[in-house]
Amino acid sequence: MSRSPIQHLVISLKGAAMGVADLVPGVSGGTIALVTGIYEELIASLARIGPERWADLRSGGLPGLWRSINGNFLLALFSGLLLAVLTMAELMKWLLEHQRVVLWGFFFGLILASAPLVLMRLKHWRWRWLPWLLAGVGIGLGITLLGGGATPDSAWMIFLAGLIAVSAMVLPGISGSFLLLLMAKYETMVTAVVERDLVVISVFAIGAVIGALSISRLLAALFRRHHDRTIALLTGFMLGSLNALWPWQHGLAERGGLAAHFWPWQFEAVSGQPAQLLAVAVAFVGGLVLIGVFARVEIRAKGKGKKGKVSV
Repeated sequence: MSRSPIQHLVISLKGAAMGVADLVPGVSGGTIALVTGIYEELIASLARIGPERWADLRSGGLPGLWRSINGNFLLALFSGLLLAVLTMAELMKWLLEHQRVVLWGFFFGLILASAPLVLMRLKHWRWRWLPWLLAGVGIGLGITLLGGGATPDSAWMIFLAGLIAVSAMVLPGISGSFLLLLMAKYETMVTAVVERDLVVISVFAIGAVIGALSISRLLAALFRRHHDRTIALLTGFMLGSLNALWPWQHGLAERGGLAAHFWPWQFEAVSGQPAQLLAVAVAFVGGLVLIGVFARVEIRAKGKGKKGKVSV
């Protein structure tokens, strides 16, 4: 697919949005990819990376290999994602420590508004897709209810954390950062990024690459054979994950354990912290509006695409 530099810049910005989302426990970068319309291309491109590309290398050289894996798209996307992670990790860490309630209010609105937008990607709605949607809700909710525990800081555990967390990040609604919390590795990785600990980052990255390439092949096959069922299941994942983003939580969530959910007035009494109801409401609406803008841009883009088609 041929794209202009401006189009590649837009893809980089979408990648940056994915990177920011991946830094927040409870939010999946895959959700952002799905909402912004690049998810299926991302999965298909990652799924093409493998030993079978040797034939493309032999026949077309490096340029042929690069085209076969949609290299320009992947480079633009992951450049934006990595840049966001490296530059925003410290800010997101501060927000999680000092403005967690407001931050989760924003993402709660964003994910809630995303669900109908994602369902628009169904080729045909059928009531038989409903069990898949409900199954996704159950799985997503179940993951958020898992309790965490202590894990070793050895290299093999960092590798495993990268493998599991990034596999989850590719799935909309299943937060890789949240799974890092459950494995007691979220703070480890954020600290490694902030302090530029290249050894820890490299071990994690190797596991992450293997995990991303493996899960992408499975998802690519599911999209080819069961597109609408897969979309319904992924939408359920997103809805189920909302449990982890309820703004007024108090307990052990920041250490990977379960946190209790409260109403705003209960939260103030239990935690001794302000509920910031107005700020949360504004952030929540901001998330809704942002998804509305995404939807409007995508609908207009699709309309222009249809007008640009010529019948032959």
